[in-house]
Amino acid sequence: MVRIGEEDKQKVREIFEEKLHGDAHLKFFGREDGCEFCADTKEMLEDVAGLSDRIHLDILDAETHSDEAARLGIERYPATLFVRDDGTDTGVRFYGIPSGYEFGTVIEDIIDIGNDSPGLSQETIEGLKAIDQGVTLSVFVTPT
Repeated sequence: MVRIGEEDKQKVREIFEEKLHGDAHLKFFGREDGCEFCADTKEMLEDVAGLSDRIHLDILDAETHSDEAARLGIERYPATLFVRDDGTDTGVRFYGIPSGYEFGTVIEDIIDIGNDSPGLSQETIEGLKAIDQGVTLSVFVTPT
């Protein structure tokens, strides 16, 4: 069981009030069986979503929603995806439980995606737009 402490909840709530100006949409895919961190990840995301009315969380069972998971390219669980207001995929996803240092990254991503602002220079954005083939950027983190 992973619970966010009350002091941490209050701090994150204040961060969202100050910095989150748009709505952030997350989709969580998990399984009941054979997924060590699905229940904890779901619980953590529910706690985070409860800290702001601007955060919208869809909880989806991977087996019941296997067509949607396949359409979105979800291959591992737990999986957390960030989508736009219209439901289109942003390409940002977390596999596994975003605890420890990764928790801060999830909070930052919620703010960036909710504000529709990647925090990149215009030059970098233009350079990224020029990429004309699929690119996958994977960051692997191990618990410390």
